[in-house]
Amino acid sequence: MSVKNLEERLANILGRDDAVVVSINGKWGVGKTYFWNEFKDKLTSKKITSWYKFNKKSTGQKTAYISLFGKEKISDIRADIFLQVISKSGHALENLKKLLKGIKVPYINTSALITLLDNKDFKDVIVCFDDFERLSSSMKLEEVLGLISELKEQKNCKVVMILNEGELESNNKKTFAKYKEKLIDYEFDYNPKPSESLDILKSKLAAFTDYPLEDYLTKHKINNIRIIGRIINALNDFSFIQTYIKDAPEVTTEIVGSIIEIAAINAQVSSFSDFIEYVRKRSPSLLPSLGLEETDKLIEDKRFEGLLSLIGDDHNKLDFLQSDIASELIKYCQTSLVNEESFIRIVEPKVENRRLYSVHKDIGVKRDKHLYDMSYGIDAYTLDLWKILEKEIITESAFSPEVFLDNIQTLENLDSNNKQKYHNFAIERLKEFIQGNLDWMKNAEFDDLQKILDFDVKLSDFYKECIENNHQEAVNPIEKIIILMRDEENCDYEQRVKHLSQLSQEEIKQHILDNAEYFKEVDGFLYSYGHRTEFAIYVKNVVSVLRELSQSKNKNHAHKALDMVDFLEKNNKISKP
Repeated sequence: MSVKNLEERLANILGRDDAVVVSINGKWGVGKTYFWNEFKDKLTSKKITSWYKFNKKSTGQKTAYISLFGKEKISDIRADIFLQVISKSGHALENLKKLLKGIKVPYINTSALITLLDNKDFKDVIVCFDDFERLSSSMKLEEVLGLISELKEQKNCKVVMILNEGELESNNKKTFAKYKEKLIDYEFDYNPKPSESLDILKSKLAAFTDYPLEDYLTKHKINNIRIIGRIINALNDFSFIQTYIKDAPEVTTEIVGSIIEIAAINAQVSSFSDFIEYVRKRSPSLLPSLGLEETDKLIEDKRFEGLLSLIGDDHNKLDFLQSDIASELIKYCQTSLVNEESFIRIVEPKVENRRLYSVHKDIGVKRDKHLYDMSYGIDAYTLDLWKILEKEIITESAFSPEVFLDNIQTLENLDSNNKQKYHNFAIERLKEFIQGNLDWMKNAEFDDLQKILDFDVKLSDFYKECIENNHQEAVNPIEKIIILMRDEENCDYEQRVKHLSQLSQEEIKQHILDNAEYFKEVDGFLYSYGHRTEFAIYVKNVVSVLRELSQSKNKNHAHKALDMVDFLEKNNKISKP
């Protein structure tokens, strides 16, 4: 039954003159109380016409709401009903004034107050009882149900009961089952559609409003308002990323989908680490690393399996949960803090890769059109290809020099009149690439490097010039020492030994204290060359400095130096004293 149909049915039943008890049963979090408050407001404001159709003499509907949560005694409930009803009924208020005249209030039995009210006082008043499953252990359910029976039978009252029958304590379940048949006239299960639950909170969604959130909720049968609220909060908290992904639909789908999935899981799991560990154990390939055999049977956790179903079918579940995006989202769930800078750093390459994928796809489509579409002329193809290349920046992988040069070659072959223009353009773009990617050039495969340098002699000369300038820029002595330890430039071996051996212990100590990069490089150098005799002098000097620092009064210096020495000694990279 839809929410709208339930509203109409309740209006019909409660609009009659007869006393009646209606129960609305549903799971926690689906919005039962919210539904009642909305329904009550519509009755009060006369927006539900069917009520007045059946209750034509009504001057306006009134309600009393009683939450059983926190109530310790039945007298508290009776007093609460009494106070709410007299505030809505002039007749009851006059009766109270007569009673109080000449009587001291402390001597009034509050449990008996409700007996002062007659049927007129309850006319057009619906009493709603909520939170039965949260009833205090000091109060018996029989007492509450007895009061409801009294209101119905003796006061001709309309009563609505809101509860989650499945969450009643075992004794109360038996009691409720015993009374239900005789007490309740109409039973309704409140199980709204996900779209109806989303409608309750949709106004709070300020980001990614075009994303089909309703489809996700419907697919996974999520109608719990608390879960939907957590999803909406997460989407709003990550609204800053919209600017970066707005022009990449596929990335938007991936990122927003990930936010929704992780938030939906987080709303239902107490420990993400336990959940991820369970998922790891489901992966047979990981069993050896976990110290398990394939014969070790995993005890299936239905709750975790249900949460796993919230992750898209196109994902490898474990890979997804351990991905950069998911890891960042899980941190957010655990701390409620968003690391915008880190998240942007993860997302931007995805956007660029997706954009470049579209570029490659566009080039491929135009190439096929050029090959097979008789109506697509050569001039049109060269113009389209040129427009694409003009906008693109060469990268070491996504739009590589090789891809760029292949397309330049195509333009030169098809449009000989503009061959020089294409050639000059390629030189300028390749120079930009060389200047910004010297490390890649140094480590590139021979064929990849030569294809760039052979395109024009100017590029070969430019590359040499960049290398020389790069050497000259390393004027800082510490940078030169780091280069020598790394052997970045394939330095002459004897020169490496000579220069490093000339460093005094005082200089080494100062470099360690002043430069974290040097200290890190010392660790790597000793690990690789600690026992090489040709570097014995430099190794001896460095180790002596480390041992000295390990005894320093500065606890930070001592801790870091001792930690490095212990590690190298344990791994037999340097000799013990």
